[in-house]
Amino acid sequence: MKVVPQKRLAGLAFVAAAVATVSGYLPSLTGPMWGLDALLLLAAGADVALALGSRVRVEREAAEILSVGRPNLVTLTLRNTSTRTLSGTVMDDPLADAVTAGLPATFTVGPGESAVVRYEVTPTRRGPRDFGAVTVRYTSVLGLVWRQEVIPLPAKAAVYPDVHAARELEMLRRKGRDDVSTGSLRVRGGDTEFERLRPYIQGDEMRHVDWRASARRDDLVVRQFQAESNQNVIFAIDIGRGMRGESAGITSVDRALNAALLTADVALRGGDKAGLLAFDDLPRTFMKPAGGRSGGRKLTRAVFDLEAGLTATDYRTAMTFLRARMRARSLLVVFTNLLEPRSAKELASSLKGLLPQHLPLCVLMRDDDIESLAVEPIRSEKDTFVRAAAAEALTFREGILRDLRHAGVLVLDARPEDVTPSLVKRYLEVKARRLL
Repeated sequence: MKVVPQKRLAGLAFVAAAVATVSGYLPSLTGPMWGLDALLLLAAGADVALALGSRVRVEREAAEILSVGRPNLVTLTLRNTSTRTLSGTVMDDPLADAVTAGLPATFTVGPGESAVVRYEVTPTRRGPRDFGAVTVRYTSVLGLVWRQEVIPLPAKAAVYPDVHAARELEMLRRKGRDDVSTGSLRVRGGDTEFERLRPYIQGDEMRHVDWRASARRDDLVVRQFQAESNQNVIFAIDIGRGMRGESAGITSVDRALNAALLTADVALRGGDKAGLLAFDDLPRTFMKPAGGRSGGRKLTRAVFDLEAGLTATDYRTAMTFLRARMRARSLLVVFTNLLEPRSAKELASSLKGLLPQHLPLCVLMRDDDIESLAVEPIRSEKDTFVRAAAAEALTFREGILRDLRHAGVLVLDARPEDVTPSLVKRYLEVKARRLL
């Protein structure tokens, strides 16, 4: 048990100290001073004695799997076991590598009743995490001290990449709607594999309109073609030092994993297979392409504890490994960041070497800080050099992107927060254009 003085007790103590000061000049106040001190001491002692004993029970409800970069709800239920109304605050031990919103929270709960407090925790790192104790502080009977209880509630949680995005996308798909950021959620094929007739949707090509069916129904009807399925999509994720950067508190690796898992979900539901390669100077984790729900679960478990290290990335070794393991033509989605010219040239050479057997798609995340420095106003001579260096870095990066595109490599250049929807959209375009 712990008691903490309240402002009321501090105020009364200040009054007693003031009376003691004045009594040094007015001896007649010596008696009242001692009486006031005794009364204050007696009241404080009685309030502390009355505050002894536990009066609150707490239960915590939280999901066993949390999503990185997304608010996750945690519920605390406080039950008052005393015969008086309790008012105070509650605080949960912070989760490591996470941002909490809604704490400390206030509560008021009557005798024998329960109160529910909800807060959100947003993890910024993946991996196993531990919940600790809940601290409850409430007023005493006389209101002179706070009664503080620390209630151990150990619990474990696993922080995974964003597992909710795929669920939201599936809900949109079931409702027959399109996502604003990714566009059409339907994977359409070419012009030969007819699937069914459906109502015209704005954006459909007029050459796909079935005029006879439209005349019969007195409404536009288009022919929908089925995309080829059972194709391989490999997500190659760089976990070298270039992926340690952060944007809005989320690392580049976590951005890549979120995009890979959501795109894999779209691919698996479309009948394709999804695999994984995590690499730095050597291939670290490899999962052969697998389909169905089991493939999605395997992929999620495989990336659970991936973290970027301090090793320099060897693109040539990683792409050689992929080429040896994957004989069938596959879409190879490579997530990486470029730090210096040597690695950029090695990346371009390695991806070109995958053609024409495979279809490589290089996903690069823009550096918002460098782009901001390139347009910052110049106020001093130092700013001139900083702006010139930032402009040179951006020019070099654009050159690498241009070389990759000219070689036939697909390139996705997006801001970190836009990588996930942009990659889903690009995958759907690849399927619709039958590039794979």
